[in-house]
Amino acid sequence: MNKLFLYGYYGFGNVGDDLLLAAIIRRLRAAVPGASFAVRSLHPVAELQSRDIEFTCQERILLNPNLPKWRRLLDYLFANWRALAGCRAMVFGGGTLFHARGGALTNLLLIFLAVLQARLRGVRVFVLGAGVAEMPGVAARLLMAAILALSEDFAVRDASSWRHCRQVFGGKHVRRTADLVFSLQLPAVPTTSAGKTIGVTLAASDIGSAIGAYPQFFTALAADLASLRDNGWSIRLLSFQELDDPQAGVSDTQLLQAIGIEGERVELQRVSSDPEALCRQFAELDIVVGMRFHGLVMAALLGLPFVGIGRDSKLSDFCQDAGMPFLSLAEVNAGQIAETIVGAAGRMLDSANLASWQALSAENFGPIEEYLK
Repeated sequence: MNKLFLYGYYGFGNVGDDLLLAAIIRRLRAAVPGASFAVRSLHPVAELQSRDIEFTCQERILLNPNLPKWRRLLDYLFANWRALAGCRAMVFGGGTLFHARGGALTNLLLIFLAVLQARLRGVRVFVLGAGVAEMPGVAARLLMAAILALSEDFAVRDASSWRHCRQVFGGKHVRRTADLVFSLQLPAVPTTSAGKTIGVTLAASDIGSAIGAYPQFFTALAADLASLRDNGWSIRLLSFQELDDPQAGVSDTQLLQAIGIEGERVELQRVSSDPEALCRQFAELDIVVGMRFHGLVMAALLGLPFVGIGRDSKLSDFCQDAGMPFLSLAEVNAGQIAETIVGAAGRMLDSANLASWQALSAENFGPIEEYLK
């Protein structure tokens, strides 16, 4: 039996992460008939529930305020150990999984312990299309080096992740591929836009739920979107993450509402984590603007122009590769957003770029599919 343990930020109400999960499951189901999956998650992903997928919901253990930290860690590791039973492989699937943000080692330590448990179980570890942040400090680099050493294959999605791995001992064996969502076989969806429709994304998980952190950016965004609306553009505010949890709540909707843009051509929309439904939603747009990486990826897959806005190198790298504009969250000024949108509207994405990303995305699966044959 080919049982696989899938490790990522799944079931956190984030459409991007759930698209990554869909991409992995679809590809491995096709390559390995009869495969079944245990999925590390906070909640089940409704669109993906089926008899061959078990959502562990083990992240609830770490968020349980009624248990001391040492007990949460032990219970969490026991849940990992149990999920690994009978598995042939442990698969890390996309997203910025490997980081030590704020100098905290908790994330890397949990991943290292999970990988170590897998190897003790005789389970091989494969990393597909992952994001890797810069590793600040010796301890973070040592943990990352240990994870690399214990992994059968380690593939990263972008140039920044590749550079960060190369700075760690053992990082020379890392492969650069592309984001897993590019491997999704999506239907050809005809555009249904009436013209001049902008899809706007923000990321509450990145900058929080308040506009006070970047007042210059939000002032510029509100003014420029209002100006575009008054000049005949329709504004579609797209929420990519809604997680109503007392310990880990996050809401793109609250952040989008805080912009204060209103009017008859302004609509707030929760996007779907079902790939086909998401395609239909994006077919109503003419350009995508914002901070959500997978919002830009979906635009690229559908041949739409896009403008990245943020502080994350994965966004700037992707926009540079695609020949699309990128604006720094900390430096953008009033008038600049509207001017950039108008300038990018109608710009064609090079089809050779898209074909390259799709081919590189497919390369993520080569070693694990070979192993599972």
